[in-house]
Amino acid sequence: MSTPTHDTPTEELEPDPVAALARRAVARLTPAARVSLLALALIFAQMIFRTWMTSGSWFMWDDYIFLADVARGEDGWDWLLHSHFSLFMPISLFLVKIVGGAGFSWSVVAAQILVMQLVANLTCWWMLRTVFGNRLRILVPLSFYLFSPMTAPAGVWWSVAINQLPHHVAIFGAIGFHTKYARTGKVRHAFAATALLVLGLGSYIKAPLIVLVLVTISVCWFTSGGLRSRLRTLIRSWPAWLMYTAATVTYAVVWQHQQGPAAPRQSCELPGVVSTSIVDAVGTGLVGGPWRWKLWTGGIDPFIAASKCVPQAYKGDPGLLVGGAPQSLLSPPLFGLVAAWLTIIALTFYVWSRHRNAILSLWVVVPYVLLSAALVYAGRAGTWGSQVSAREVRYFSDVVAIVALAIGAAIMPIIGAKQRLEPREDPYFRANIPRKAFVVLGVICLAGSIVSTVTYVAPWHDASARSFPERAFVQNVRDDLEERTSEKPVLIADLPLPVVVANPVIYPYNLPSRKLAPLEPDLVAVLAGTDLHMIDAQGGIQTATVPDGPRAEPGPVENCGYFAQQNGVRIPIVPVVNLPFWARMDYLASADGHVTVSAGNSIRTVAVKKGLHSMLVQTEGAYDHVNVTTVGSLSVCVDNVHVGNIQSTNGGATS
Repeated sequence: MSTPTHDTPTEELEPDPVAALARRAVARLTPAARVSLLALALIFAQMIFRTWMTSGSWFMWDDYIFLADVARGEDGWDWLLHSHFSLFMPISLFLVKIVGGAGFSWSVVAAQILVMQLVANLTCWWMLRTVFGNRLRILVPLSFYLFSPMTAPAGVWWSVAINQLPHHVAIFGAIGFHTKYARTGKVRHAFAATALLVLGLGSYIKAPLIVLVLVTISVCWFTSGGLRSRLRTLIRSWPAWLMYTAATVTYAVVWQHQQGPAAPRQSCELPGVVSTSIVDAVGTGLVGGPWRWKLWTGGIDPFIAASKCVPQAYKGDPGLLVGGAPQSLLSPPLFGLVAAWLTIIALTFYVWSRHRNAILSLWVVVPYVLLSAALVYAGRAGTWGSQVSAREVRYFSDVVAIVALAIGAAIMPIIGAKQRLEPREDPYFRANIPRKAFVVLGVICLAGSIVSTVTYVAPWHDASARSFPERAFVQNVRDDLEERTSEKPVLIADLPLPVVVANPVIYPYNLPSRKLAPLEPDLVAVLAGTDLHMIDAQGGIQTATVPDGPRAEPGPVENCGYFAQQNGVRIPIVPVVNLPFWARMDYLASADGHVTVSAGNSIRTVAVKKGLHSMLVQTEGAYDHVNVTTVGSLSVCVDNVHVGNIQSTNGGATS
C-alpha cells in the first residue's frame, strides 16, 4: 500500500531562515539601538523621497545669477561678501562657488542639495538625542522635520537650499551644544554653539533669531526660582552670551555696511503679513498643510484682490509682473484651515492639561513666528505685498526646525533641565486618549504632508513652457546649440531675453551674456560680430538681421561701394537719433581679419570673414556717419549701412 502524499510543499512548513535571523537580531538590540535603527530608517525614507524631488527639478531665478557670476569668473572675495538682494550670505555663496563651475548640470547641484539635506537630517537627530535622550518619542519631532511640506522649497530650489539647509544645521547644532553648555557649564560647548551660530549668520538673514532661541531655552528650562535667582543663573553663563553677542553684532555691522537702498514699506501690509503668516502658512504647515497651492507664472497674482493696499510691484509696468518658474503660493481650503487650528488647539490643551511645563516651548515658538512674520514684512512684503510674500512657505522653512524642538519639549523632559515635564496629579482633562488615536492622527498628518509636498513639487518637474517657462526656454537653447555641431562657437547678439524668462529689473542678468554664460564657449553673446544669430522668444537660435532699408548713398567705388583699408572710410548716412540701435553692414572681405567700426558714442572691433558676409554692430548715441577701418593689410568693401532693431531672418522681432 502506497504512503499518502500531501499537497502542501514541505518548504512552506519551514520558517524563513532570513526572517528568523532578522527577528533574533532585532530582539538582541537595546531599546536605544532600536530607536536609532528606526530614526535611520526614517531618514533613509526621507532621502529617497527627497532624491525624487530634487533630481527632477531645475534652476530658477537667482540660480542663473549665481551661475553667471561663476562662469564669468566674478566669484572672488568681494563677491563672497557682497549683499545679494539684502542677504549677506558668504557661506551660501561659497557653496555656489564649489559646484557653480559645472554650469547647467543640475545633477551636480542636486547632489549638493541632497548632501546638505542629509547633514541637516542627521544634525536634527543628534539635537533631539542630545536634548531629550535616545528615546522612542524623539521619532515624533524627527518625523515632523523630515516630512514637513514647509521645507519643500529647499528640496527643489538651489537658491533656497543654500540659505535654508545650512541654517537648519546651525539651528539644530547651536541648540544641541547650548543645551550641553547649560547642563555642564563647559565653555567648549558654548564655543561650538557659537561656531554653529556663525554658520547660520553666514547663510541666512534670520540667523540672529537663533540667539533668542538659546536665551529662551536657558530661561525656560535651565533657571528656576524668582527673577533674581534666574538672573544670577543666566549671568553665570556670561561666556556664552559674550560669544553669541560678539558674533551677532559683528554680523549686524557687516550686514548694514553692505546694504543698498531698501524697498519702501507700507504699514498697511503689516496686519496682512502677520495674519497670513500665522494663520495660513504656519498654522496649516504644522499639521501637513496647506494641501493646495496656486501656481503663479505671470500676471496679477491670484491673491491681489485680497490685499487692502497696492504693493509696490503693482505700481509699475504690469508687463513686468511675470514669472518664469513655478512659484507656488499656499492656498489652503477653508475646511483644512479650520481643521488645522482645531487640531493645534486641541493638542496644546491636552498636553497642558495633563503635564506641567508642557507648553513652555510656546515661549520659543510664538516669538520666533512673530519675528519671522516681521522680517517678511520688512523684506519682501515691501515689494510684493502680504498676500504673496506671506504665502511663500520658503520664508518659514526654519520655523519647522524650531517647532521640532517645541514638539519634543511638549512630550519629553529635557535632560538636566531644572524645569521638567511632569504629569499633573490632578489633570484638568481626565479623559485618557488612547495611543492609537495619536498614531492615526500622525498618519493623517504624514499623508497630508506627502500630498502637500508632491503637489508643490509637481510644477518643478514639468519642463513645459506653461508651468516652467524658464526651464523650457533654456532647454530649447541647449537643444538647438547641440544640433549646430559644425558652427560652434555660435555668436549671438547680446539682446535682452524675453521678459517671462529674464525680467529687465535684474539687468544685466536679463542678457544672454549673463543668463546663458554657462554655455560659453559654445555660445558667445557679443555686441558686434559677423553673421550673428539671435535667440527668439521660445529659445530657438535664429539668424539675425536689421531689415530696415539702406541709409547711405551708393558707394563711390564701382562693384565695391565703400572701400575700407587701414586709413579707413567715412560713410555718410541719414542721421540716427540718440537711441540704442544696431547697424548692419553687408561686406566683401579679402581675408579673415578685424575692422574697427565707430558710430556715435560706440567704437567696436569686429571679426570679419573672407568673402561676402554681414556684420551687425550695436550703436549708441546720435550720428550721421559711420567710420570703418581695417586692421593690417585687410581690404573690405562695404555695400551699405542699415540701422534699426534686430529681427530674425524669418521675421521674428527681438524680445
